[in-house]
Amino acid sequence: TAVFILAIVPNDYIDDYVDNADKWKHFIAFFTLSYLLNRASSTIAHRIRNMIALLLFGIFIELVQIYLTYRTSSIYDIYADMVGILLFQLFLSLWRFITEAD
Repeated sequence: TAVFILAIVPNDYIDDYVDNADKWKHFIAFFTLSYLLNRASSTIAHRIRNMIALLLFGIFIELVQIYLTYRTSSIYDIYADMVGILLFQLFLSLWRFITEAD
């Protein structure tokens, strides 16, 4: 809910000072959402379901932003969402591999 609300309210001014700030915000949001969803997921099927659900959520946000005059919709935001999701999954897989090897 918090991510959706932040996605539909007017942008803050950090975008004026940080290159690609919007993409970083998407990446961080979806990396964090992946972490939170995967805290309770132990199987690969649950992880895949979470990834698909988060990607669809990112697409939904962009579709809503099409109709907001003070926001812009971008395919690159969806790419940033996807990178956040996939990098979290990579880190989680590496972490599990390392800790299970001990």
